[in-house]
Amino acid sequence: MDVHRRRQSILNLVNQAGEVSVEEIATRFGVSTNTVRTDLSALDKRGLLRRVRGGAIALSRSSAREIPFSLRSHLNHWEKQNIARWAARMVQDGDAIILDASTSAYHLALLLRERRYLTVVTSGLQAALLLAQEPTNKVILAANLVRSDGNALVGDLNPDLLAGFRASKCFVSCSGLSLDEDLTENDVDEASLKAQLVKLARQVIALIDHTKFEKTGTFRFASLNQINWIVVDEAVPRDKLAALRRVVSCPITVVGATSSETLQPIPSLVNGRRYRIGFGNATERMSFTHDVRASLERAAARLGNVELLIEDNALDSQKALENAEKFVANRVDLVIEFQLDAAIGNVIMDKLNRAGIPAIAVDVPLPGATFFGADNYRAGYMAGEGLAHWIKENWGGQLDLVLRLDAPRVGPLGGARLQGQLDGLMSVLGPIAADKIKAIDSPVIVEDATVAMAAHLADIPTDVRVAIVAINDDAAVGALTAFERAGRLNQVVAVGQNADRVGRWALRRAGFPFVGSTAYFPEEYGDRLLDAALRILRGEPVPPALYTRHVYITRDNLSHYYPNEET
Repeated sequence: MDVHRRRQSILNLVNQAGEVSVEEIATRFGVSTNTVRTDLSALDKRGLLRRVRGGAIALSRSSAREIPFSLRSHLNHWEKQNIARWAARMVQDGDAIILDASTSAYHLALLLRERRYLTVVTSGLQAALLLAQEPTNKVILAANLVRSDGNALVGDLNPDLLAGFRASKCFVSCSGLSLDEDLTENDVDEASLKAQLVKLARQVIALIDHTKFEKTGTFRFASLNQINWIVVDEAVPRDKLAALRRVVSCPITVVGATSSETLQPIPSLVNGRRYRIGFGNATERMSFTHDVRASLERAAARLGNVELLIEDNALDSQKALENAEKFVANRVDLVIEFQLDAAIGNVIMDKLNRAGIPAIAVDVPLPGATFFGADNYRAGYMAGEGLAHWIKENWGGQLDLVLRLDAPRVGPLGGARLQGQLDGLMSVLGPIAADKIKAIDSPVIVEDATVAMAAHLADIPTDVRVAIVAINDDAAVGALTAFERAGRLNQVVAVGQNADRVGRWALRRAGFPFVGSTAYFPEEYGDRLLDAALRILRGEPVPPALYTRHVYITRDNLSHYYPNEET
């Protein structure tokens, strides 16, 4: 059964049953649970069902009033948990706070059980019962009527709160957030109570997962200018964040599983002026670098006050040096430099430093420049682990040779990626003898990598199992293509780095042994690069290194992260 027919059958099953678990679907259709989760996520993104932890429910049961609270609390569970973990840092012992009846606020309440002497006003019954278990806390119900679903309080504000009560912080979520309609709810009684609660706090913090963006409920309860802080998960697209930053006056914190980033609002014109920023792109021959350049152009167009001067470094150190001289001659305000020859970095930075031009280095560090790009060791480790699990499941953990496709010219980053992949591989399979690891200096363009790998095939026996770790997807796919042209594809498996269009194409090829790649999301680079650039130009402090997010992409989750590319 093809993907389209299977998903249609899953949708029919969910609509008939009302609620179905992942395990039930996997058994019924004879696919893995990971495949089912990918299918459900794709159907949820298209608005055809609601994904919940452990399964899915039909839309006919999916309004906030109809879904049981226990199920709603599992919708986007990990995103809400990450948001709540960050928000919990804002609450100290002895604080007076307000929590609404949202599941996001309930996740926060779970993390506040260690706090003492809190005064908590809440419209959520579950949060009230939870926090009242601590005898030093004082819990006050926000209203006196229990909603029919038994999960929330509604109606007029508790009269006890009208006698001068003032909280330090009010934590709220919403059914929808839009730039035109602000924060909205679908239930008129809940919206009315929230509108009263946000007026009782000195600071209002909105806890909003990515599914709430560009959604509009029926009843507005707060304007964006009433919000003092917005906390979101990292799945919110960067273009939506950029649009939001132009209309709010408060910080926006983007939270992931292990890191967070706080973005400041963007005035329509920074300091009332326009900026010219030079971008030296590594090459236009790689899909990854092409996508970085395109994302920068989109981000600059959205900002309206940034002029980009773009030059192609063409994977040539001399050309990169000439382009740096062009930027100096054109008196740009800042340079974003993406070039892969670490040896020329000192010369380029010397020219920029002498001209007083600050720089941001993309993916390849440059001395004295702010770094933006991959957390290389971690990204590599994720791919190595994924490769090892494939080898355990498909080759019984047996491996004869590892090909390490490196590009020494890029300097330490290549070594970090490859070390991460090897360490991740051995964390699952155990130690691999040094004589079983063969290092190859590989080009980073797929066609060139194919030629380079073909020159080594004669030295590799045809009866050994070969695993490939590579500096990028081009190198990995190029090497596999060489094996394929030699009729030896059955003895090899590979992972990559970037999950760019080359890697995603390879993952969609049936029977092609490219089994995973760590995503760097180059299509998101533009907004973050220009945000860092404008912060530097405004004289604001910027960390020496800013990292992109990473996800290990396989056939099972590819359509979740890139649904518009489905074939």
